[in-house]
Amino acid sequence: MPKAVLKVGVVGGLGVMASPMAKHWQSDGPVKAVRVHDRGLKGERRDVCRKNWIGHGAKLVSTLEELVGDGDLDGVFVCCGKNGDDLPIISSITEHLNRKPNKGGFICHMSTVSVGFAEVAQRFCLNRNVDYVNYPLTGSAAGAEAATMLILASGDLKIFERLLPALSLLGIPKHFGGAVAAGAEVKFMGHLMVFNGLFGISSAAALHAQCLNSGKLGGPEQTAFFDFLNSGAGGTRQWDVILKRGISDDVWNAPFSLKYAVVDAIYLAQLCLDRGLSNLVVEHVINIALAFSYVLSCVDAEYATHAIVKEIVPGRSEAFDRFVLGNGVPRGNVRLALEKCIQSLPEAIRSKVALSITLNDFEQQSRCYAR
Repeated sequence: MPKAVLKVGVVGGLGVMASPMAKHWQSDGPVKAVRVHDRGLKGERRDVCRKNWIGHGAKLVSTLEELVGDGDLDGVFVCCGKNGDDLPIISSITEHLNRKPNKGGFICHMSTVSVGFAEVAQRFCLNRNVDYVNYPLTGSAAGAEAATMLILASGDLKIFERLLPALSLLGIPKHFGGAVAAGAEVKFMGHLMVFNGLFGISSAAALHAQCLNSGKLGGPEQTAFFDFLNSGAGGTRQWDVILKRGISDDVWNAPFSLKYAVVDAIYLAQLCLDRGLSNLVVEHVINIALAFSYVLSCVDAEYATHAIVKEIVPGRSEAFDRFVLGNGVPRGNVRLALEKCIQSLPEAIRSKVALSITLNDFEQQSRCYAR
């Protein structure tokens, strides 16, 4: 007897990480996207995504109420932004699912949000007969296209097993236990590796420029040098997949956008602080977040994380140091330092952080949709 097809809605389906779902989920496969949320933003890339979803057989809708429909969905996949972006989205979808005749369904939340967000979101959803799981993705846009992303799942094992056929078409899913936020915790462990590797290779490139490259960042000589040195004991993938893009090809706006990385670094610092790790770890993560914040505050271009290397060389490091030290850790008070780091961000990014999400925040949002 053939297995039932999972019928879903998708929020964030025109984004870089979720739009490849349209081609990976074949229309005759184990999952069918019935409706996809479309905010109407313009752009050639989004137009291609729209065409792909229509080719899949999905209907594009402009509101979350239309997306949920009349109870014909098994659940909704959400892959959007950070805490501040996704709070109203999760609240709205949950309220609309709970108001349908066959109340319930699931929300598979694939955004990178804070551990606290995932924990509170689950409580809010369960109070309204909706199953919530947070399965953050790790990998690049290229990984999303190639279906090689890691999918960091946790929470209810039965939900994971139900979603596994759909998830396996998008990447490599792995379940990390029954705690709803375990997947998010694993994501931030990966970020700890990424950010430390990035800072290390960027610092080495800045030093190499002064010692062996006539004070210059970039060029074939520096590229060849790190292709060689990175094969040694200090090697990091942050050379191959991140910094080499800038040093070799003068590409500084991809792949890991600063405006997303800085929020992830803040969530990581909060997690390390809450779990009682050494202040040396927390302070280092805050300083990395401040490095990202500095570039965001003084450069108009859409830069990626490895652009920090430009700010740690002589002639530019003085202003960089003033910003980091001025917003840094005051006498070991890392909690205050984390708050100062958040306040240093441009307002458009600061509003996305929303570090201290509570159940009351979800309840207040939901009242907007319950009228």
